[in-house]
Amino acid sequence: MPPAIQSQPKIITLEQYEALPEEQRAEVFDGFVYDMASPSQIHQRLLLKLSAMLDSYIERKKSKAW
Repeated sequence: MPPAIQSQPKIITLEQYEALPEEQRAEVFDGFVYDMASPSQIHQRLLLKLSAMLDSYIERKKSKAW
């Protein structure tokens, strides 16, 4: 059985990128469009905790510098 033919991604122009629907989450690298998934709830929770930890660390360093 011959291998399945896969369509090759097409390079898009800036005008084509700007014409994409606003609600479509996509990025373009070297002219190729890559759909982006929405972040998961776990991802968002981890991001929030990491952000809080970094903020706390920076505040502690600032208070010691004064």
